[in-house]
Amino acid sequence: MAVFNFDIKRKSYEDALKMTQAALSAGNIEEGKYYLDSATSLCAQLIANCVIEPMKRRYESEYKKLQSLATSLEKGINPFSADRSAPPRTAGGAPKRADGGENPSGELQFFSDKAPTTTLDDVAGLAEVKKQIRLRVLAPLQNPELYSKYMDDAGCRILMYGPPGCGKSFVAEAIAGELKCAYAIINASDLLDKYVGEGPKKVVQIFKEAERFEKCLIFFDELDSLFASRESEDSRHTKDILTTFLTCLSGFHEEKSGCVRVIIGATNRPWALDTALIRGKRFDTHIYVGLPDAEARAFLVRKAFSKNASLLNGDIGEERMVDLLEGYSCADISTILGKMKEKAFERTLANFENGVNSEEPVTDRDMADVMATYRNSVTAESLELFKSFENGEI
Repeated sequence: MAVFNFDIKRKSYEDALKMTQAALSAGNIEEGKYYLDSATSLCAQLIANCVIEPMKRRYESEYKKLQSLATSLEKGINPFSADRSAPPRTAGGAPKRADGGENPSGELQFFSDKAPTTTLDDVAGLAEVKKQIRLRVLAPLQNPELYSKYMDDAGCRILMYGPPGCGKSFVAEAIAGELKCAYAIINASDLLDKYVGEGPKKVVQIFKEAERFEKCLIFFDELDSLFASRESEDSRHTKDILTTFLTCLSGFHEEKSGCVRVIIGATNRPWALDTALIRGKRFDTHIYVGLPDAEARAFLVRKAFSKNASLLNGDIGEERMVDLLEGYSCADISTILGKMKEKAFERTLANFENGVNSEEPVTDRDMADVMATYRNSVTAESLELFKSFENGEI
């Protein structure tokens, strides 16, 4: 039975997006359609297998954009062609948003001014990560005078790195929830999948919007897809975007007391980033978001069975589950536990169909069966790479 490897599929999806843009930018419509079909199919697979809600919503949004692009191509409109270097304008002269709607002056394109409800209490484990956030982000608001005696600026620029599915996106959302601030999620498709030359303009727009808020958080997901090393082949479409980003970042700072601006970049491949990004005064706080420890795994188990604790009344208890799930990411754990509950539900459904009013708990056999066919998305080799990056060896 084939096992869905989310990390590999996501990388294939990113590659398909890049090939789509390259083909359409060169005016090769048929080749562009081919890669677009591939990207759309891969995006649908990611949606079907994604267990992290913010990430799933983002892929659903991207899927709609891909469908919109396919419709445009069928009508003979190539938004990547050289003569489409600027967004289409309405009769009144106002540029349109990416979704085709009006974008009058003052309208937010990237930010939501409604803060998430998630907080750090909703994050499983990650004690060191939370410590850094409370020190660099929350302390300036809670003790502004004391903070100013020790530190120059409130807020921070954080690079979160680690295996996929370990909660980097969720942590960023929780920080925005703690700050009760405006929040923007930026991913590669926001800057790469539209008009030629528009990427740098979009970066400038992001920072202009951020300046409207005294408290804000910008989260750049999959940072390596946006800002790969300028010496690598992966950067051929992003060098101008990176240069603009670095310029904007240098001029982006807190202007007065109580002003907190946080920029977080997340990546599964920190060694692939351009070195200019991770030096001092840029993404200068590096936080490793690793595999969940025992406390975090217990948190995830209790959360998975919170609606029906009686499901844990079988021959396998919470403690054994926590032990067996060591070495798996948060996303993997959620998937494994979901499949176990599915097996228990299947037996319960059979009972009711046979006139037996009995609800089945999950069992040790359920866990063994699921884990026997489940491929861990985090390999020992990848963990060694993260360790080497942390030690400055790569």
